[in-house]
Amino acid sequence: MYIGKLAKLSGATPKAIRLYEAMGLIPVPSRQGQYRVYSLKDVSLVHMIRRAQAVGFSLAELKPLVALKAKTNQLSIEEANLLIARKREKLRNDMDKIMSQDQQLMALHEELNRISA
Repeated sequence: MYIGKLAKLSGATPKAIRLYEAMGLIPVPSRQGQYRVYSLKDVSLVHMIRRAQAVGFSLAELKPLVALKAKTNQLSIEEANLLIARKREKLRNDMDKIMSQDQQLMALHEELNRISA
């Protein structure tokens, strides 16, 4: 299939697909003349990349895992679980920081209201 069909099936833009290819997230496709020819495996890879991005993974974070899947056609569950655990820990830390900032803002709000009263 050509890049347009891959884009339609995966929900990614052709530009994003070319970026994934340039970063080594998906294998360099074979060519038919000047056109790239993608497989159903590529649809699966692009879909996985997009789902991971939707939950906060950067392309750089995904590169080792997706590159391995692209080469071996197997997802390393151990590596995927480790990436997810790390992302969840970072998310929890970020949430703690946000909650702390919110409490500080509430305290500032109360202080300013007391001063102006």
